[in-house]
Parts: sequence; C-alpha cells; structure tokens
Amino acid sequence: MTHVAVPMPVGETRARRFVGSVSRSPVGHDRHTHTAQGPDRASGEVKMRVLVVTEDEEVLAPLRKILTEQGRDVLHSPRIAGVLEYIEKAEVDLVIADQQFSDGNGLALLEAMRKEYPRTLSALLTAPGSQYSSIQAFERGATDSLPKPIDRNETLAFLRRADSMNTIRQQPTSEPVQAVSQDFRGMYGTTQVMRDTFRMIARVGRTDVTVLVTGDSGTGKELVARALHEESGRRNKPFIALNCSALPSELVESELFGHTRGAFTGAVKDRGGLFEAANGGTLFLDEIGDLGPLAQAKVLRALENGEVMRVGGTRSTRVDVRVIAATNRPLDDMILDGRFREDLLYRLKVITLNLPPLRERKEDVPLLATHFLRLFAERHNLPARQIDDEAKAVLLEHDWPGNVRELRNVIEGALVMADGPEISVCDLPASVSQRREPINVPKMMLEQAGDLPFVEARERALREFDRAFLSAALARNGGNIARTARALGLHRQSLQKLLARRDLRQAGETIRED
Repeated sequence: MTHVAVPMPVGETRARRFVGSVSRSPVGHDRHTHTAQGPDRASGEVKMRVLVVTEDEEVLAPLRKILTEQGRDVLHSPRIAGVLEYIEKAEVDLVIADQQFSDGNGLALLEAMRKEYPRTLSALLTAPGSQYSSIQAFERGATDSLPKPIDRNETLAFLRRADSMNTIRQQPTSEPVQAVSQDFRGMYGTTQVMRDTFRMIARVGRTDVTVLVTGDSGTGKELVARALHEESGRRNKPFIALNCSALPSELVESELFGHTRGAFTGAVKDRGGLFEAANGGTLFLDEIGDLGPLAQAKVLRALENGEVMRVGGTRSTRVDVRVIAATNRPLDDMILDGRFREDLLYRLKVITLNLPPLRERKEDVPLLATHFLRLFAERHNLPARQIDDEAKAVLLEHDWPGNVRELRNVIEGALVMADGPEISVCDLPASVSQRREPINVPKMMLEQAGDLPFVEARERALREFDRAFLSAALARNGGNIARTARALGLHRQSLQKLLARRDLRQAGETIRED
C-alpha cells in the first residue's frame, strides 16, 4: 500500500504533526483507523477547522493567508486520496476542494462527502466565470463555492456564510427551544408542521444564513422573515421588505441597488438602494421570482461577495446584509423556462422553509380566529366576542383558498358586522357561509347511462339536457324561434341547427318561424 504525508496544520511545528498515514485508495473506500492530534478544540480557541484540497500553490497561498488571519485552523492536502478518512479523524468542519487532481476529481469528493459526512461543510473552487461548475457543485452536495483567483472580499463573504451554516449544523437536532408554544413571534399554530416551523425559525434565525421561504399566497411568509430577523443578532438593525412584483421591472434594480445622478431620466441626485439601507440588518425580497434577469445577476453578486453597485455607478459598495427571499411560484420550473437563474436559486435556498396552506392545518383555524378576534376588537375599540358553534363549523369546513390572510379578513369583517355577543353564520361573508350544493344528477339519467363509456354517456346526457332546455325555452316563447333565439342569446340559424340536431323539428306544429 502506498502512503502519502498526512496533512499538517499550517504554521504548526513538526512536533504538532498529525500522527498516522492516509491511504491512496479511491474516494469512498472503508475508513482506516489512524489518529490525528491537533489544536485543542475543546478550548474554544479554534473557530473552524478547514481542509483545503488543491495542487495549486497559487490558490493555496492567498487562501491560507486569509483563513489564518480570520482565526481558522487550516489544513492542506494536495491529493484526493485519503481525504474522507481525514475528515473524521481530524474533525474537519469545512472542506474546500479544487476541481481537477492527478488522482481524482473534486466533484466526486463532494458527492462522497454528501453520503458519508453530510454534516461537514464543503465548497468547490471554481474557475473564473464558471457558473456551470458552481451549479454542478451544489448538485453534488456542496454547501457553497468559491471562485478563483482568490479574492479577499469574496473569501470573507464566503466565510461568513460558512460560519452561519456551521452554527446550524453543530446544533443538536433535538435541541429544546422555546418555540414549541402555540404562538411564536406573531404566528399561531398547534399542528406539528407549525411547531416544526417555529423550531426551525428559532434555530436558523440566530445565524446569517440565507433562507428561501416558500408557500401559497397568504400563508405568512413575511411573518416568517420578520421572525427570523428578530431571532438573529441583527434584531436591532433595519428590517426592510420589498415586494418584487409591486414595481415595474425597470424600477426594481434602482430600488434595490440605488442610482447615481443622471443614470436615467428623473435621476436628479444620487440615491442609495435598499441593500445599503438594510446594511447590518435583513432584506426581505418577497416574490423574488418576479425579478428580471439583470436584477437577478446583481442580487447573486451581492450574495456572493457582499458588494452592490448603483445603477450608473462605477464603484462597488460593501454591505453586510442578510437576505431572506420568498416565493409562491415554482422556481425550478422557471429555471427550465429560462426565467430564473439556477445559481441564484442555490444561493437563496441554503435553508428552505415551506409554509403549508391553511387547508392542510385546519386544526389551527379556531386558534387563529380567536387571535384575530382579540386583535381587531382592540384595534377597532369593539367589545370582545366569541364565535358560536355553527359558525365555527362553517369556518372549519371552508377550504381557505386565500389562506391565513383570508381568515384574517373574514374575522375582521364578521366582528364589525356582529350585533350580539357571539359571531354567527349570518355575520360571515357569503363566500364562506354559503356551502356548495351537491351536484344533483337525475337518477333516471344515471340509470340510462349504465356502463356506457364516459364519452358516450356524457354525449347522451348533453343531448337530453339540450332537448329539455330548448323545449322549455320554446314553450316560454310560444314556439317562436326568433323570440327564443333572442332570449337565449343565439342567432336564429344557430338555434334552428341545434333544434334539428336534437330532433326537435318533429314538433313542427309548436314551432313558428315568424
């Protein structure tokens, strides 16, 4: 068996060299038992242990310099072989791998890491402007990518993202949080899916990681974004929200990134954008699927290296902004249609929070309704009211296509309209209180259809309907075709053809052409 030198902590003396050897077996082989001794991680002095896997000294030198300056414990391996074993033995937190090696492929390493060490962060070093390589890396399980040549600002932004992800992954999954009550930062729910959502917000909120919130319109995506902000260390900094569908596409870019004087008609002075206004805080981009291609590219740049450039400007501005995005549109389908950038989606969905529609958690309807009753009674200076049992049953039966937003509006309106101490069915809007009547198909028609094929049975039913409907219409109009046609909104010739097709011309003595 051939052995290679075990990676050694950068800057350590030979006395601190790791003891053992690393096999040159292919990535994914069985682990070998060897020991690794490095800096005392229990002391809390080491923020993160990073293993850089590259043969390129021009990449390693600047990357090593930045990492060590930022207090990281840096290890290096020039080969793919043995890296998997070393991840476990050296307690590596982050692996930064190049793409091509004489003994393997960086993408294959990332894929193997996803299977064997899913809690270890990984990133691919990508060639300049190589969007495709970044996408490949994410598809293989990488948590990030870092472009070459190494740039200090991009690397610092990369480390901030890595720190956030590391914080999340090091937390035990069973960590008790206070977010198990029925209400959490303005959101209410007792169903398991909402309790899990509250836990996730409490866990992810304390980091700076980018979050994509998905769900139908009206499910409360902005509430989730605000809760994430309040749970974070940015809570005392700005929280700024933008609905990307509320502005014309030509104005969104200026709104987000600002503009310089004279950049376009009406730009009479320099103006900062929302990224600059949210510096130190959180920027919530609702309906991000409506961003145009140019704005998408600039948001991606801001996420990757923390820099924005005003429209018409020539200099970039550094910003420290946590981005939370939301959508009710299928971004994956939009990628296939060429309407959304795949690399931007990967940047946005480091963590994805999906909010269920209200129809899938109807057990929460009474709790939400009670909350809205208290809220609006106080806001409108109205007496507190309860909801009677019949009205509760109607609320539980409704499908709530508008989700929590619709329920909120219904309760507010019912509270205003109610006269007595309780809200009854008559106080609810017709869209909620009027139940759909079941479709009544005549028993005889169903019996006649028997076991006919669907198309034939439908044609028979339509023929019988036409005969009954047209006969009744003719009778109401004294058999006068012209008058009947006008009443039905048909041309006389069309009605004549329809009568002939449905064999109604045989009742000629009752049909008059005048």
